Amino acid sequence: MMTTTRIRATAASARQFTVVVAFVLFAANTAVAATTWYVKADAGQPGNGTREQPLNTLQGVEAVSRPGDTIRVIPSQKPLDGGIQLKDGQQLIGLGDSVTKANSNSARATITNTTNARYDGDAIRLANDNLVQNIHVDGAVRSGIFGVNAAKAQIRNNLVTNNMIDGNDVRDLEARFILYASQGNHFAGITLLSCGPSASSYCLTHAPTIPAIANAGQVVISDNVIRDSNVEGILLLTDTGVVATYTLTNNVVRDLSLHLPKPESLTPPVGLVRSRAFTLIALNGSSVTVNMSRFRAENLAPAGNFASDGVVLLTGGSGPVLNAHVSDLVVVNPHMTGEVNNGDSVEIQHRGTSNGVINVDITRAELRDPASANVKILEAQNPSNGIYNISISDSVLSNANPAGGPDSQIRLSGASTGATKAFNLRVKNTKISGIGGGIGIANANNLETLAVLVENSSFSDLTQPTTGPAPGAAISVSHPADRRLGTATIDLGGGSLGSRGHNRFVNKALVDVSVTNSNPGTAPIKVNASGNYWGGGAPVVAPATPADVLLSGNVTFDAPTHLTADPGH
Repeated sequence: MMTTTRIRATAASARQFTVVVAFVLFAANTAVAATTWYVKADAGQPGNGTREQPLNTLQGVEAVSRPGDTIRVIPSQKPLDGGIQLKDGQQLIGLGDSVTKANSNSARATITNTTNARYDGDAIRLANDNLVQNIHVDGAVRSGIFGVNAAKAQIRNNLVTNNMIDGNDVRDLEARFILYASQGNHFAGITLLSCGPSASSYCLTHAPTIPAIANAGQVVISDNVIRDSNVEGILLLTDTGVVATYTLTNNVVRDLSLHLPKPESLTPPVGLVRSRAFTLIALNGSSVTVNMSRFRAENLAPAGNFASDGVVLLTGGSGPVLNAHVSDLVVVNPHMTGEVNNGDSVEIQHRGTSNGVINVDITRAELRDPASANVKILEAQNPSNGIYNISISDSVLSNANPAGGPDSQIRLSGASTGATKAFNLRVKNTKISGIGGGIGIANANNLETLAVLVENSSFSDLTQPTTGPAPGAAISVSHPADRRLGTATIDLGGGSLGSRGHNRFVNKALVDVSVTNSNPGTAPIKVNASGNYWGGGAPVVAPATPADVLLSGNVTFDAPTHLTADPGH
């Protein structure tokens, strides 16, 4: 009896097990079938989300999809309107040919958001661990692709066009988006905000319900084209201690704000329109690393009161650290516009920052024809105890833009108060020529360490004078009488920083090196300049004429050797 009962129980258990397994397998198969959804704008009647019967609205696919699903957009002659909010782990992939290379009249996987009634006009909103690939975002009212605390985002091979046009109405754009009021209030073709917990977090302004994050993970932005839009290309902002790593490869931003009117021509005038290809803002204890390669920016604004910078690296608040490794960068101005306010190929800035660190390594850059400087290091709103470590190598900086305001092509504009802990600049294997000066360091505050190394570089045909004691100088350094100065070394060859010299100064009748230290109570600024080419002979130091070197105040100069033959680089 006992045996029979056991056998029956075992048989019942087996039947139950079989039913459970069958249910699990059915559920698993159903989940697999539902993980990929298809959507097409001109599909006609809404389908079931299969390739044969795609859904026909973003709202529809958003409603049925779950975290981890894949959404495939079938090319169409019309866009999917209304924007989409992705869920964690979702992939949004456009089918068909690459949207960045396809014929402009061909069907594409296109998404837009033509009003701000849904998602404030953003076309694609990110969650965590999303992939957005091969989507044409066209005509979005606000951001093309927008993420707040969207960790591990991948944005690949997308095209963003006609972003934030709004009839090119600067006044309306300003009223709706506060685009021009400060360094922080911007939206772009691609906008990512990442913030840790704090009542002052920038992210709370734009997405108060999204949880803070400590680490944004590895974010990848590659092979995207952003063009024919207003104001910004790519904006990355971190705040309140977040850690983030951004890898950008082979992106293009061009033709920004070209149909906007001059801001100063409006009644009343708008003070400034920022129109920048790439901006990274690190705030309040953020630790950010950006690895950028093969980034191209061109035609960033028309003439007028625009700040049309190519690449902006900026800190603010307390204790941010920004590390940037930039290679094969191209920033050019083929229309030769001359923005009234600004226009730098690369801008590096501590803005009201305390104890901030900026480390920037630029190699193989081509920077041409800015309205202001090719590389500007800017201190604004009186930062304190900041550190700059900047390296430029194997690059070409030139300027033939007659419409711009002549400036040194590598320029430090120091704040008028406060203190800088260290300014370290290395320039190697770089050619600098054209309108404006070469390297200009106009320090205006207290500075603990000044270290400039220049090696194997060429300064030629710097034809347009700039302001200062030596207009158009290849290298110009000045320190005011009422500011402290610690250790200051300009090593052009043979100095303590290790420069091997071999610099080429072919600067026509202008002074090559000008150094002024107006504070007699500091240690002298030491200038070492051994092993350089000054035209074949030893450098001529003023008051002898024609002078290659102009020294003023508390400065020492040492150039025991020189090159007799032009190194030709």
